[in-house]
Amino acid sequence: MTQPPQTLRIVVASPSDVRAERDALEKVIEEINHGVAALAGLRLELSRWEKDAFPGFHPDGPQGLIDPILRIPDCDLLVGIFWKRFGTAHEFHTAYEAWKRSGHPQIMVYFNQRAYTPQSRAEAEQWGQVLEFKQNFPKEGLSWTYRGKAQFERLARSHVTQWILQRPALLYRRTSSPS
Repeated sequence: MTQPPQTLRIVVASPSDVRAERDALEKVIEEINHGVAALAGLRLELSRWEKDAFPGFHPDGPQGLIDPILRIPDCDLLVGIFWKRFGTAHEFHTAYEAWKRSGHPQIMVYFNQRAYTPQSRAEAEQWGQVLEFKQNFPKEGLSWTYRGKAQFERLARSHVTQWILQRPALLYRRTSSPS
């Protein structure tokens, strides 16, 4: 009798300007679930606020509704994607603080390097926040740059696959199997 796959929860945190990448990540996770994740006895589950949250009211505002659904400190991987808007500081900092306490979740952060010219002061301020975040990225982390959706999709596929293959249980299984 086979065991049911272990579920690993991935949360994507990104503002609206990288919707194509968020959608591509959903496709990548689906492909990985049919390939290397299935072979490893895993199932990846992608959480996105816009698909998993629901309308309502909360004393802390919309974030108060979203946080208990995404459960970022309890996820296995947070994928942060940035380009010209900085709307996910809360999610990143929640994951980073959890990581500093427990070494969990793993955090992958991507910055789109596609050319961009702000069209208003508000856009310039948002982009400035992204650039400042990138410049002050935590010293313990390694972020990745990409140019456009197609490159992001290739990188995300490769990086999530590497993450799966380097999980401690899989490393043990690979090194302890009989020759």
